[in-house]
Amino acid sequence: MTPAHLDDLALRESAFAWLRLQMLTKEGLSRNDLARFPFAGRTFRLTGTQTGIWRIRASSDAAISILTAYAPVGARRPYDDTVGADGLLRYKWRGDDPLLADNVWLRRAMERQLPLIWFIGIGYAPGSKIQLFRPEFPVYLTAEEPERRQFVVAVDGQEAAPAGADAHVIDITRKYNERIARVRVHQPMFRSAVLAAYERRCAVCRLPFAELLDAAHIKSDAEGGAARVSNGLALCKIHHGAFDSNIIGIAPDFVVHVRESVLATVDGPTLQHAIKEMAGQRLRQVPDRRSERPDRELLAERFERFRNAS
Repeated sequence: MTPAHLDDLALRESAFAWLRLQMLTKEGLSRNDLARFPFAGRTFRLTGTQTGIWRIRASSDAAISILTAYAPVGARRPYDDTVGADGLLRYKWRGDDPLLADNVWLRRAMERQLPLIWFIGIGYAPGSKIQLFRPEFPVYLTAEEPERRQFVVAVDGQEAAPAGADAHVIDITRKYNERIARVRVHQPMFRSAVLAAYERRCAVCRLPFAELLDAAHIKSDAEGGAARVSNGLALCKIHHGAFDSNIIGIAPDFVVHVRESVLATVDGPTLQHAIKEMAGQRLRQVPDRRSERPDRELLAERFERFRNAS
Protein backbone atom coordinates (compact mmCIF):
# COMPACT_ATOMS: atom_id res chain seq x y z
CA MET A 1 0.00 0.00 0.00
CA THR A 2 1.53 3.34 -0.99
CA PRO A 3 1.70 5.89 1.85
CA ALA A 4 0.86 8.61 -0.66
CA HIS A 5 -0.74 11.88 0.34
CA LEU A 6 -0.22 13.41 -3.11
CA ASP A 7 -1.18 12.01 -6.50
CA ASP A 8 2.04 10.28 -7.54
CA LEU A 9 1.44 10.22 -11.32
CA ALA A 10 0.23 13.84 -11.31
CA LEU A 11 3.37 14.85 -9.43
CA ARG A 12 5.59 13.05 -11.94
CA GLU A 13 3.85 14.63 -14.93
CA SER A 14 4.13 18.05 -13.28
CA ALA A 15 7.83 17.43 -12.66
CA PHE A 16 8.34 16.61 -16.34
CA ALA A 17 6.54 19.82 -17.38
CA TRP A 18 8.56 21.89 -14.91
CA LEU A 19 11.85 20.40 -16.15
CA ARG A 20 10.92 21.12 -19.78
CA LEU A 21 10.37 24.74 -18.82
CA GLN A 22 13.70 24.98 -16.99
CA MET A 23 15.61 23.54 -19.93
CA LEU A 24 14.30 26.20 -22.31
CA THR A 25 16.82 28.65 -20.85
CA LYS A 26 19.48 26.40 -19.30
CA GLU A 27 21.85 23.69 -20.49
CA GLY A 28 22.04 22.02 -17.10
CA LEU A 29 20.55 22.13 -13.61
CA SER A 30 22.35 22.02 -10.27
CA ARG A 31 21.17 20.07 -7.24
CA ASN A 32 20.06 23.39 -5.75
CA ASP A 33 18.00 24.11 -8.87
CA LEU A 34 16.42 20.69 -8.52
CA ALA A 35 15.39 21.45 -4.93
CA ARG A 36 12.83 24.02 -6.11
CA PHE A 37 10.14 21.97 -7.81
CA PRO A 38 6.70 23.41 -6.88
CA PHE A 39 3.68 21.14 -6.62
CA ALA A 40 0.36 21.44 -4.78
CA GLY A 41 1.47 24.53 -2.87
CA ARG A 42 4.69 22.91 -1.64
CA THR A 43 8.29 22.73 -2.80
CA PHE A 44 10.08 19.43 -3.34
CA ARG A 45 13.53 18.16 -4.25
CA LEU A 46 13.80 16.04 -7.39
CA THR A 47 17.15 14.59 -6.32
CA GLY A 48 19.09 14.30 -3.07
CA THR A 49 22.04 16.35 -1.89
CA GLN A 50 24.38 13.35 -2.19
CA THR A 51 22.51 10.21 -3.19
CA GLY A 52 21.85 9.15 -6.79
CA ILE A 53 18.47 7.51 -6.11
CA TRP A 54 15.59 9.64 -4.85
CA ARG A 55 11.96 9.37 -3.87
CA ILE A 56 9.49 11.99 -2.68
CA ARG A 57 8.12 10.58 0.54
CA ALA A 58 4.93 12.64 0.42
CA SER A 59 3.85 11.02 -2.85
CA SER A 60 5.27 7.52 -3.13
CA ASP A 61 7.41 4.72 -1.71
CA ALA A 62 8.97 4.29 -5.18
CA ALA A 63 11.87 6.20 -6.72
CA ILE A 64 11.17 9.27 -8.85
CA SER A 65 14.72 9.86 -10.10
CA ILE A 66 18.15 8.39 -10.65
CA LEU A 67 21.39 10.32 -11.13
CA THR A 68 24.76 9.74 -12.78
CA ALA A 69 27.57 12.09 -11.80
CA TYR A 70 29.71 13.87 -14.39
CA ALA A 71 32.74 11.92 -15.60
CA PRO A 72 35.68 14.26 -16.38
CA VAL A 73 38.08 13.73 -19.28
CA GLY A 74 40.16 10.62 -18.69
CA ALA A 75 37.34 8.85 -16.89
CA ARG A 76 34.76 6.73 -18.60
CA ARG A 77 31.69 8.52 -19.89
CA PRO A 78 28.54 8.00 -17.79
CA TYR A 79 27.06 5.54 -20.28
CA ASP A 80 30.19 3.67 -21.39
CA ASP A 81 29.62 0.75 -19.05
CA THR A 82 25.83 0.98 -18.95
CA VAL A 83 24.79 -0.28 -22.37
CA GLY A 84 23.86 -3.93 -22.67
CA ALA A 85 24.01 -6.24 -25.66
CA ASP A 86 20.34 -5.38 -26.29
CA GLY A 87 21.17 -1.68 -26.76
CA LEU A 88 19.31 -0.73 -23.57
CA LEU A 89 20.93 1.30 -20.80
CA ARG A 90 21.78 0.02 -17.32
CA TYR A 91 21.75 1.65 -13.90
CA LYS A 92 23.67 0.18 -10.97
CA TRP A 93 22.27 -0.64 -7.58
CA ARG A 94 23.44 1.41 -4.68
CA GLY A 95 25.94 -0.89 -2.95
CA ASP A 96 25.61 -4.66 -2.95
CA ASP A 97 22.53 -5.24 -0.81
CA PRO A 98 19.37 -5.82 -2.87
CA LEU A 99 17.27 -4.87 0.17
CA LEU A 100 18.92 -1.51 0.68
CA ALA A 101 16.16 1.11 0.75
CA ASP A 102 17.36 2.86 -2.44
CA ASN A 103 17.32 -0.42 -4.38
CA VAL A 104 13.88 -1.30 -3.04
CA TRP A 105 12.58 2.11 -4.24
CA LEU A 106 13.90 1.35 -7.72
CA ARG A 107 12.36 -2.12 -7.67
CA ARG A 108 8.96 -0.69 -6.77
CA ALA A 109 9.18 1.79 -9.63
CA MET A 110 10.03 -1.09 -11.96
CA GLU A 111 7.19 -3.30 -10.73
CA ARG A 112 4.65 -0.49 -11.11
CA GLN A 113 6.14 0.73 -14.41
CA LEU A 114 6.35 4.26 -13.09
CA PRO A 115 8.10 6.88 -15.23
CA LEU A 116 11.35 8.21 -13.76
CA ILE A 117 13.79 11.04 -14.43
CA TRP A 118 17.45 10.30 -15.13
CA PHE A 119 19.74 13.21 -14.24
CA ILE A 120 23.02 12.86 -16.16
CA GLY A 121 26.04 14.97 -15.22
CA ILE A 122 27.29 17.20 -18.04
CA GLY A 123 29.96 19.27 -16.29
CA TYR A 124 30.29 22.18 -13.90
CA ALA A 125 28.84 25.67 -13.63
CA PRO A 126 31.48 28.08 -15.01
CA GLY A 127 34.10 29.02 -12.42
CA SER A 128 32.78 26.62 -9.79
CA LYS A 129 32.73 23.03 -8.59
CA ILE A 130 28.94 22.88 -8.81
CA GLN A 131 27.90 19.96 -11.00
CA LEU A 132 25.24 20.45 -13.64
CA PHE A 133 22.84 17.74 -14.79
CA ARG A 134 20.71 17.23 -17.86
CA PRO A 135 17.38 15.47 -17.21
CA GLU A 136 16.24 12.65 -19.46
CA PHE A 137 12.60 11.63 -19.01
CA PRO A 138 10.53 9.61 -18.97
CA VAL A 139 12.66 6.54 -18.50
CA TYR A 140 11.44 3.17 -17.27
CA LEU A 141 13.08 0.31 -15.40
CA THR A 142 12.12 -2.73 -17.45
CA ALA A 143 14.08 -5.50 -15.75
CA GLU A 144 16.55 -6.24 -12.99
CA GLU A 145 19.87 -8.10 -13.36
CA PRO A 146 20.73 -9.06 -9.76
CA GLU A 147 23.90 -10.92 -10.73
CA ARG A 148 25.27 -7.64 -12.08
CA ARG A 149 23.61 -5.50 -9.40
CA GLN A 150 21.78 -3.32 -11.90
CA PHE A 151 18.47 -2.44 -13.53
CA VAL A 152 17.67 -2.28 -17.24
CA VAL A 153 16.61 1.23 -18.29
CA ALA A 154 14.56 2.06 -21.37
CA VAL A 155 14.04 5.58 -22.67
CA ASP A 156 10.76 6.36 -24.38
CA GLY A 157 10.55 4.36 -27.61
CA GLN A 158 12.95 1.56 -26.68
CA GLU A 159 11.90 -2.02 -26.06
CA ALA A 160 13.48 -5.42 -25.61
CA ALA A 161 13.37 -8.07 -28.32
CA PRO A 162 10.44 -10.52 -27.95
CA ALA A 163 11.19 -13.65 -25.95
CA GLY A 164 12.47 -16.41 -28.19
CA ALA A 165 13.29 -14.04 -31.05
CA ASP A 166 15.87 -15.21 -33.58
CA ALA A 167 19.31 -13.61 -33.95
CA HIS A 168 18.21 -11.37 -36.83
CA VAL A 169 15.34 -9.84 -34.84
CA ILE A 170 17.58 -9.40 -31.79
CA ASP A 171 20.18 -7.59 -33.90
CA ILE A 172 17.58 -5.29 -35.47
CA THR A 173 16.15 -4.49 -32.02
CA ARG A 174 19.62 -3.77 -30.61
CA LYS A 175 20.46 -1.37 -33.46
CA TYR A 176 17.10 0.36 -33.08
CA ASN A 177 17.61 0.77 -29.34
CA GLU A 178 21.12 2.12 -29.85
CA ARG A 179 19.83 4.68 -32.35
CA ILE A 180 17.09 5.80 -29.95
CA ALA A 181 19.64 6.15 -27.13
CA ARG A 182 21.98 8.14 -29.37
CA VAL A 183 19.23 10.55 -30.41
CA ARG A 184 17.44 10.80 -27.06
CA VAL A 185 20.35 10.64 -24.59
CA HIS A 186 23.88 10.81 -25.99
CA GLN A 187 23.52 13.61 -28.54
CA PRO A 188 21.51 15.94 -26.26
CA MET A 189 23.93 15.24 -23.41
CA PHE A 190 26.90 16.10 -25.64
CA ARG A 191 25.23 19.32 -26.77
CA SER A 192 24.36 20.36 -23.23
CA ALA A 193 27.84 19.58 -21.94
CA VAL A 194 29.55 21.52 -24.72
CA LEU A 195 27.27 24.56 -24.55
CA ALA A 196 27.53 24.67 -20.77
CA ALA A 197 31.35 24.56 -20.95
CA TYR A 198 31.38 27.40 -23.50
CA GLU A 199 28.85 29.42 -21.45
CA ARG A 200 26.38 29.30 -24.34
CA ARG A 201 28.63 31.33 -26.66
CA CYS A 202 30.16 30.58 -30.05
CA ALA A 203 33.86 29.73 -29.74
CA VAL A 204 34.69 31.79 -32.84
CA CYS A 205 32.53 34.93 -32.52
CA ARG A 206 31.03 34.70 -28.99
CA LEU A 207 27.45 34.90 -30.29
CA PRO A 208 25.41 34.50 -27.06
CA PHE A 209 22.16 32.98 -28.36
CA ALA A 210 21.92 29.27 -27.56
CA GLU A 211 19.13 28.86 -30.13
CA LEU A 212 21.72 29.64 -32.82
CA LEU A 213 24.47 27.41 -31.43
CA ASP A 214 25.46 23.83 -32.21
CA ALA A 215 27.78 21.41 -30.47
CA ALA A 216 30.20 20.58 -33.30
CA HIS A 217 32.41 17.51 -33.19
CA ILE A 218 36.11 17.96 -33.95
CA LYS A 219 36.31 14.25 -34.74
CA SER A 220 32.92 12.99 -35.84
CA ASP A 221 30.85 10.13 -34.45
CA ALA A 222 31.31 8.27 -37.73
CA GLU A 223 35.09 8.44 -37.29
CA GLY A 224 34.92 7.17 -33.74
CA GLY A 225 35.04 10.56 -32.05
CA ALA A 226 34.21 10.47 -28.36
CA ALA A 227 31.18 12.33 -27.01
CA ARG A 228 33.21 14.44 -24.60
CA VAL A 229 33.59 18.19 -24.30
CA SER A 230 37.23 18.23 -25.43
CA ASN A 231 36.07 16.75 -28.76
CA GLY A 232 33.52 19.51 -29.18
CA LEU A 233 33.21 23.17 -30.06
CA ALA A 234 30.26 25.45 -29.44
CA LEU A 235 29.73 27.09 -32.83
CA CYS A 236 27.00 29.30 -34.26
CA LYS A 237 25.21 28.04 -37.35
CA ILE A 238 27.44 30.03 -39.73
CA HIS A 239 30.73 28.95 -38.17
CA HIS A 240 29.59 25.35 -37.74
CA GLY A 241 28.78 25.15 -41.44
CA ALA A 242 32.05 26.86 -42.34
CA PHE A 243 34.01 24.47 -40.10
CA ASP A 244 32.33 21.35 -41.49
CA SER A 245 32.89 22.48 -45.10
CA ASN A 246 36.53 23.50 -44.52
CA ILE A 247 35.86 27.17 -45.20
CA ILE A 248 37.46 27.80 -41.82
CA GLY A 249 39.95 25.67 -39.94
CA ILE A 250 41.05 25.84 -36.32
CA ALA A 251 44.72 25.15 -35.65
CA PRO A 252 46.01 23.40 -32.50
CA ASP A 253 46.98 26.83 -31.10
CA PHE A 254 43.29 27.82 -31.32
CA VAL A 255 43.91 30.27 -34.19
CA VAL A 256 41.19 30.48 -36.86
CA HIS A 257 42.26 30.16 -40.50
CA VAL A 258 40.14 30.98 -43.55
CA ARG A 259 40.45 29.29 -46.93
CA GLU A 260 42.44 31.44 -49.38
CA SER A 261 39.75 31.35 -52.07
CA VAL A 262 37.25 32.70 -49.54
CA LEU A 263 39.60 35.48 -48.47
CA ALA A 264 39.89 36.48 -52.12
CA THR A 265 36.12 36.65 -52.54
CA VAL A 266 34.52 40.09 -52.37
CA ASP A 267 30.90 40.09 -51.24
CA GLY A 268 28.59 41.65 -48.65
CA PRO A 269 29.04 42.32 -44.92
CA THR A 270 28.20 38.79 -43.77
CA LEU A 271 31.17 37.29 -45.56
CA GLN A 272 33.41 40.16 -44.55
CA HIS A 273 32.57 40.33 -40.85
CA ALA A 274 31.46 36.78 -40.07
CA ILE A 275 34.15 34.87 -41.98
CA LYS A 276 37.03 36.90 -43.44
CA GLU A 277 37.66 39.00 -40.35
CA MET A 278 38.03 35.85 -38.25
CA ALA A 279 41.26 34.92 -40.09
CA GLY A 280 44.20 34.99 -37.70
CA GLN A 281 42.03 35.44 -34.62
CA ARG A 282 42.26 33.09 -31.66
CA LEU A 283 39.10 31.43 -30.46
CA ARG A 284 37.22 34.08 -28.53
CA GLN A 285 35.47 31.67 -26.15
CA VAL A 286 36.99 28.54 -24.61
CA PRO A 287 36.04 26.60 -21.48
CA ASP A 288 37.49 27.72 -18.16
CA ARG A 289 38.55 24.17 -17.31
CA ARG A 290 41.67 23.07 -19.14
CA SER A 291 40.36 19.50 -19.39
CA GLU A 292 37.32 20.73 -21.36
CA ARG A 293 39.23 22.84 -23.89
CA PRO A 294 39.57 21.53 -27.46
CA ASP A 295 41.88 18.52 -27.72
CA ARG A 296 44.97 19.82 -29.56
CA GLU A 297 45.75 16.45 -31.16
CA LEU A 298 42.22 16.20 -32.56
CA LEU A 299 42.45 19.79 -33.79
CA ALA A 300 45.77 19.01 -35.50
CA GLU A 301 44.21 16.02 -37.28
CA ARG A 302 41.20 18.07 -38.35
CA PHE A 303 43.35 21.08 -39.36
CA GLU A 304 45.40 18.90 -41.69
CA ARG A 305 42.18 18.06 -43.54
CA PHE A 306 41.40 21.76 -43.80
CA ARG A 307 44.83 22.46 -45.28
CA ASN A 308 44.50 19.63 -47.78
CA ALA A 309 41.08 20.93 -48.85
CA SER A 310 42.25 24.54 -49.27
